[in-house]
Amino acid sequence: MAEETSGDSLPSPGFILPGIRTAVEMALVATIIALFGLPTEDPLVLAVVMLSALVGMVVTLFWALNRHMRRWIRYAQGKPTTLTMFD
Repeated sequence: MAEETSGDSLPSPGFILPGIRTAVEMALVATIIALFGLPTEDPLVLAVVMLSALVGMVVTLFWALNRHMRRWIRYAQGKPTTLTMFD
């Protein structure tokens, strides 16, 4: 008999490690922005720093979501899910 090969030979992208990586990246962005801007007495500057940290975290979240969706699309197309180091 002919041996059947499974179409699932490519590993599917996980959710746990990308989620942890995204959380660490978001925390790092917020920490860097806070370290540069938080030693302030002015409430307006404090608000700008906090808003910048929030915007930076949202940008990081959507960048990571886009990266993960691209991996799932490549998996659905049957292509390797390992991309370059910038993806």
